[in-house]
Amino acid sequence: MTIYPISAPSTDELLYETEILKEVCRTCETLHLERQYQGKYVHEQVNERFRAMFEVMTAVHHMEISILSGRLDWERALQELAVLLPQFAWLGCKVEKRKHNRQCYYIEFVPIVYKPQGFPFDIQLKASIQQQLFYSTEEAVKALCSQIEQLLVEKELWMSEEVSISETKLFSSKKIKNDAPPISQETASMENQLLVCREEIKRTAYSKERMRIANEKLELLIEKLEQTIVDCGISYLKQPEEGENTSHYLRISLREYAYLKQKAKDLEKLWLCNKDLLKKAEELTAKNESRYKKKEIEQLREMIFESDIYLVIEECRAIDTRAVINQSPWFRQPYVKLMQGDYRSLLSKAAYFDLLQGENYFLRKLIYEQESEAV
Repeated sequence: MTIYPISAPSTDELLYETEILKEVCRTCETLHLERQYQGKYVHEQVNERFRAMFEVMTAVHHMEISILSGRLDWERALQELAVLLPQFAWLGCKVEKRKHNRQCYYIEFVPIVYKPQGFPFDIQLKASIQQQLFYSTEEAVKALCSQIEQLLVEKELWMSEEVSISETKLFSSKKIKNDAPPISQETASMENQLLVCREEIKRTAYSKERMRIANEKLELLIEKLEQTIVDCGISYLKQPEEGENTSHYLRISLREYAYLKQKAKDLEKLWLCNKDLLKKAEELTAKNESRYKKKEIEQLREMIFESDIYLVIEECRAIDTRAVINQSPWFRQPYVKLMQGDYRSLLSKAAYFDLLQGENYFLRKLIYEQESEAV
């Protein structure tokens, strides 16, 4: 049960509704008589005051009561709430049916507060609760919600579907109700706990289904990204070498240099992992092999000798000796002066790293699918 300082949302089923200005004026008149306000109650003045207020602002509040299973006896609930909170102008009641047999009841009201000075009536939620139930201003709303929940349980204002169906059958067949023994409080509490557990199980299953769908979408996104990386690596490695001066120095950022060099250093490990995965995936169908463009990757693999892979570490060390690193230049980001030939070498190794990484991703996926089908 929750209270919101706004109007209730629109629903398909409207149970009860009354005019806001008329009900507010009637509540103010009743409050005036109970407070024994000195002087005559001027209906026209109160009517004009609240009419002008409602044209400028929305003073309607609403409380939301969620029923996990069953229905709320809303007519009795409104009567009990009117007794508990006589300074609230009760405007209407709506119901919204949700999934898993849940029902949400919206009860709209306007909280009236009495003021001894100035205009005697105003609209304030916490002050109105404090005048009626004597709670502190800070805990007024929370304490009221707890008291209303307790009231609904004590007065048995909500009924489960099983009870309502059984009552309908009893009325239709005109049987005597006194034959059945009364249900104890322990049995009713156990039934409530069972309903709560069933609702939690439904929520858990729904959350798992949403998680499964989200994982599938994420897997498709990762697959598209890996395919894009493989395509970029293939297109870069297939580019013809331009006859430029390889001894010409370039200036790149230190972050890019460290990123390319790290990929080049990890290329040997990725190469060995790729060989193991290829051995496991030898028996895959041609349809699955085409998913990651294996023929194009094999053509590029033939262009690179295995000895070149094992010499990557030594080549990276030689590039380090020729590179000029400036980590703290004045008013600039750290940069590296690198020979154009070394820079192209690092780019090609990084592209080949991306190519193998994408191929390994698809190989692992194909191996997993094959093992799942075998099981």
